[in-house]
Amino acid sequence: MPFHASRFRKGFRDVTGKEPASVMDTDPARYNHLTTPVQKARFIKALMDDLLRKTGRAKAGRIMQACGHTYLEGVGQCPGEPMIKKVKKLYQESKHLKDFLSKLNAEHIGGGHLKLTKGVIEASYDHCYCGSVSKTKEPIPIAYCHCSAGWYQRVFEEALGRPVKVQVLRSIISGADRCDFRIDIQR
Repeated sequence: MPFHASRFRKGFRDVTGKEPASVMDTDPARYNHLTTPVQKARFIKALMDDLLRKTGRAKAGRIMQACGHTYLEGVGQCPGEPMIKKVKKLYQESKHLKDFLSKLNAEHIGGGHLKLTKGVIEASYDHCYCGSVSKTKEPIPIAYCHCSAGWYQRVFEEALGRPVKVQVLRSIISGADRCDFRIDIQR
């Protein structure tokens, strides 16, 4: 799912306790008026650069992770309820965690490259799934990819019924050849 200004604003408020307009120079709502993939990608880059300058790397990551994990009435969330229902069903039908990951991979949920290593789920994408930035060759700060970390977090928390921690290790839009995530489920 592409960037959505309302989810960004909510994530920003949840993490900082402030409105983005009180801190940032870039108005996230401007995204809604852009029409071409290049315009959208350039805007996201400018927004991430501004976010990083004003909040720092750690807080910017938490804000973007909240965006990928957030539900808003009328906007929905990423992932949507049909996906969550499907993931929960696959988990209930699974004999164990490796079987669950195999089922997710077969359905190409989560990139299709999920594996369990020493109690940690390793996830990777071989291409960028975000329609807001995937059509550009310009590097975008990796902070933006914490939105995908929020997506993974919500998927696995819903399936497992407990908190999980997700780290972004590298991303295609910031110059890597693939996106890699580490999903710690040992809580």
